[in-house]
Amino acid sequence: MKSKTYLLLIGAMCKQKTCVFQKQSYKLKIKKIYMAYLAAKLAKKRSKPFAVRKVWTRSIYTEEKRLLYGCGNSLFCELEKDSSRFINYFRMNDAMFSELLNMLQPTIKKQVVVRIPIEPKIRLAITLRYLASGDSMKSVSYAFRVAPQTVSEIIAETCEAIWNSLREKVLLENPTEEDWKNISKDFELKWNFPHCIGAIDGKHVIIQAPPNSGSSHYNYKNSHSIILMAMVDANMRFTLVDIGAPGRKSDSGVFRMSSIGMGLENNLLNVPKECPISRNLTFPFVVVGDEAFALTNYMMRPYPRNSNLNRRKKFFNYRLSRARRVVECAFGILRGRWRIFAKPIIASETTIIKIIQATICLHNFILKKETVLPITEHAYSELNCMSEQNTGFLELGRSGRNVYSRNVAHLRDRLAEYFEGEGAVPWQLEKVESNDF
Repeated sequence: MKSKTYLLLIGAMCKQKTCVFQKQSYKLKIKKIYMAYLAAKLAKKRSKPFAVRKVWTRSIYTEEKRLLYGCGNSLFCELEKDSSRFINYFRMNDAMFSELLNMLQPTIKKQVVVRIPIEPKIRLAITLRYLASGDSMKSVSYAFRVAPQTVSEIIAETCEAIWNSLREKVLLENPTEEDWKNISKDFELKWNFPHCIGAIDGKHVIIQAPPNSGSSHYNYKNSHSIILMAMVDANMRFTLVDIGAPGRKSDSGVFRMSSIGMGLENNLLNVPKECPISRNLTFPFVVVGDEAFALTNYMMRPYPRNSNLNRRKKFFNYRLSRARRVVECAFGILRGRWRIFAKPIIASETTIIKIIQATICLHNFILKKETVLPITEHAYSELNCMSEQNTGFLELGRSGRNVYSRNVAHLRDRLAEYFEGEGAVPWQLEKVESNDF
C-alpha cells in the first residue's frame, strides 16, 4: 500500500462520528495505520539509489601528481641544496625547520584509515608557505597539489599545533620577577632606559568581514579587523600578547580590557617593586608606550607635543622613543616576513586568531635561534622596519582621555630630570636639536 493511501485512510477514520466507547479502539487503529505509514515511507527512502560522486579526488590532486609535481617534494629537495632560497621560501633555515617539525610531528601526524595521509613535513611546508607568501589557500593548493578544503584544514590544525607547542617556550606565560629584571637590564644596556620591562603597542589586523558579523569588526579606518595587543622585550621578541578583540571596540577600552592591561592594573604579572635607579632616584618598573596609552604608575608615555616643550621634556621624549621603537620594529618584521598580513586575511575568525598566534610564536622562535648564529646569518631580522608605512597594520589611536594624577606626573618629571642630569647619554643633545621630540 502506498504511503498516500495510509494518510487518506487515517483522514477518513478521523471524520467518522463515534460514541465514547469506540474512541479508544479508533485511536488504537489510527496509531497502527500511522506506524504502517512511517514504515512504508522509510522503505521508500531506502529504496532510492545513493548519489554517486563524480570523482573521489581530482586528477591534479592525486598522490602520484603530488609526489611528482608538488612543491612539498620536488621543490623542497631543490631548496635543501640552496640555503638562501630555503630561508626565502620558508623564512627559516633547514635546521630550524627540522627542529620545528620534530616538535609538531606527534600532533600533526595522521593515522592511515582509508588513504595514505599527507605527511607532517608537507603539512608544515604548506602552512609556512601560506603564512610567508600571503597567497590564497587555493593558490597554495595548486602549488602543493593538495585539495583546497584539505589545505584549509591543514593550515588551521598546524597553526594551532605551533601555538600549543611553542607558546610556553617563546612567550612569558607565567613571568617571574627575575624575568622582568632580565628584560629591564637589556633595555638599559641596549636602549638606555632603566627599569623598563617592555614596550607596548596595539594594531588592527585587517581581515575579510566574517559572515553575519555586521559591524562588530568595522574599525575607524573603514575596514574590518581584529586587534592584536602586544608587549615586546629589548630584543624585539613578543613577551605578552592579547589577540581577538573586534575592531569596532573603542580605543579607550582595548588596553584596559585586555589581559595585559588587567594584569598590570591589578598587579597580577609579578612585576618587581620599585627600587633605586641611582642614589637620588627610586623608580618603579614601567612599560613604555606612545600617546595612545594613558600615563599611569606602570605606563610611561611621552609629553604632549602640542605644547612648547623645554629641553628636559624633549630629552625624556627622545629616550622614551628610543626604547619604544623596538615594538614598532617587531611589528614591522612580523609583517615583512609573514606576508599574510600584507592584505586582508580571508578565513574564519577562529582560523585568523590561530594564524596570528602561530606567526607570533614563529617570530620569537626564529629570533631566539638566530641569537646563536653569526650576525651575517641573521636573515630573518635584516629588515629596515622603522617606517610605519611598511608595517601593514593600523594604529589603535588614542586610548581614552589623558587624565592622570599629580603623583604620576611628578613620577615622569623625576625621570625626565634624571635623563637630563645623571642619566644623560652623550648624543642626546644632538638628537634633540636635529629632530622634533
